[in-house]
Amino acid sequence: MVANRSEDDAIGHALRWPLRITFAGLVAERITRAFWPVWTILFAALAALAFGFQDYATVELFWLFCLAVPLCLALALYHGVRQFRWPLWDDARARLDATLPGRPLAALGDKQALGALDDQSRAVWRAHLERMRARLRGAKAPAPDLRLSGRDPFALRYAALVALIVAALFGSF
Repeated sequence: MVANRSEDDAIGHALRWPLRITFAGLVAERITRAFWPVWTILFAALAALAFGFQDYATVELFWLFCLAVPLCLALALYHGVRQFRWPLWDDARARLDATLPGRPLAALGDKQALGALDDQSRAVWRAHLERMRARLRGAKAPAPDLRLSGRDPFALRYAALVALIVAALFGSF
């Protein structure tokens, strides 16, 4: 039993960085999904100002712009804060486990249900656990899913980013 404990400690040590990276990826996913409207509005407003919107708009239209942009930013920020949920370490473990064949993290937490008194059954169970430990040794953190196409089907975030880049190149920053 002591050998299993030291093996489990070694596996836990080997999984430390993949779990941390997976956790960071989950944080990035949730921040991206919750706050993409904020930077889309900010990029579009900065691009409009860099292209000289204030020089060509009427005073009333410019004041409306000056009121609407902070209001939209505040609403988007409020919505993002309400939508954002900090991930748990169990979420990172589940995400990492889902990328590995046979879900070894979940399997190592299982208990033998049948045949616990039978020597052959215990031997098969130990072999199963050893295979699961072997699968964990090569664990790598999965890449975060930062796609927003379902939330932004018209790619407004890209339009705002392109407008900001063009404004930075050709506008009057």
